[in-house]
Amino acid sequence: MRNIILMMTLCFSSCLCAQEIPLPQKCFPLNGTDSEDIMSGQTADIHGAVHALADRFGTNGKAISFDKEDSYLSFPLVTSGEQGQRELTLTYWLYVGQDSISQAFWTKDQDGNLLFGMKRKGVRAVLDIYHTDNQKNVLPDQQWMWDDSNFNEGKGWYFVALTYSDDGTHFYLVTPKGKMTECYSAFIPDWNLFTSMCIGAVDHIPSTGIDDFKIYDTALSGEQVSILYQFESQFSMGSESLFNVETGIPLYSSTWYFHCVGFQGALQHTLQNQSDLSFLSADAGYALSMTSDVESDNQKWSIYPMKDTAKGRLYTIINIATGMSLSDTREGVFQQVPDNADSQRWCIGQWEGKKQIKSDIGESHDIPLLFEEIYFDKGAGVIRVHIRFPEGENVRIRLTDSQGMLLKELLFSNVQLLERDIRLQINGVCLVIVESDNYRINKKVFVSTHFK
Repeated sequence: MRNIILMMTLCFSSCLCAQEIPLPQKCFPLNGTDSEDIMSGQTADIHGAVHALADRFGTNGKAISFDKEDSYLSFPLVTSGEQGQRELTLTYWLYVGQDSISQAFWTKDQDGNLLFGMKRKGVRAVLDIYHTDNQKNVLPDQQWMWDDSNFNEGKGWYFVALTYSDDGTHFYLVTPKGKMTECYSAFIPDWNLFTSMCIGAVDHIPSTGIDDFKIYDTALSGEQVSILYQFESQFSMGSESLFNVETGIPLYSSTWYFHCVGFQGALQHTLQNQSDLSFLSADAGYALSMTSDVESDNQKWSIYPMKDTAKGRLYTIINIATGMSLSDTREGVFQQVPDNADSQRWCIGQWEGKKQIKSDIGESHDIPLLFEEIYFDKGAGVIRVHIRFPEGENVRIRLTDSQGMLLKELLFSNVQLLERDIRLQINGVCLVIVESDNYRINKKVFVSTHFK
């Protein structure tokens, strides 16, 4: 079975390249109160008092909270691209508690005007935006997100993503139950007005729990955001060790950051060493090395959950380029063909001396939480819909043309794994809408089949 999955991973790379995800430009693990754990080698200043908080997996000290006033992180914001054509994506986990209002992040201009940011007011998400009048004066404003993009599920961790580009602003929110919504605003930031960004409280507005704050220097698509959510629902950012099951010793006696870099038949990751921020790589001779950049599939890995044990969840880690498993025989670490030996199985957790003090992901976080794949298969001439739900769902699929005309509608009762091939006798853009009680996604696909 594992070999079949591996073959799928290698074969699908050509047709799913659009689902590649760049490494974040900045990444703040926000673990505990130690500045190194908070910032992960990034340049930032800590203002006021910060406090350790249990993260979305219930692990103590793996997230952060702030004092009610004058407590925040500040850091320079550097974007790539030509002036006036910059793009940006922010992703983070936001904790909703009993407070009625809380600020997530913010930035101001030199005159103290709040330019853009995000806060929560009650169950509503609010974006801090601005506009200029005829005299070029900056006028701060607030934009309330749509009714269905809210925090109605109550206490818990919500995944948030905002993308800024010349196309405007896209706001994505995923609830603790996995419901994803998207809102759009025509707002486009004036990148010349600000140079830094802050996480935390501002102007007497308290902050809330925040975790895994990441900045990408491009505008990610909704599909890429969904992939990141799937990944971050399984792994937190930072301070994780890889323990070999056979030897009980962590890989390179170091801790690792896991970055999601795409979906090509399976989630793909990079493994980054916390001490020097280098990436684990498999060279042509199948030996291991460390590189400063991620340039090829040799630095990309698929992490497959095997089973849960008393030691925690066990994984195999397979290199994308070589197709071989990460193994540790204590004669040196290398890749070899999977043979189900314990030397190819790893636990992910925290390490203190020679004692494992935490196993990653409890039984309440089954894998996968959510998987979705919607695309047009040109060879077969069909739209393929493949979605795995956390629980059985009543699902409706609607397909419309670019003008909104309904082409086909399908209903399914109490499904957990939805697999459907849909054939349409059209050419051009088709909108695929998948809805359930706890889930909604809109996906544009281009149908290019010609019928005689």
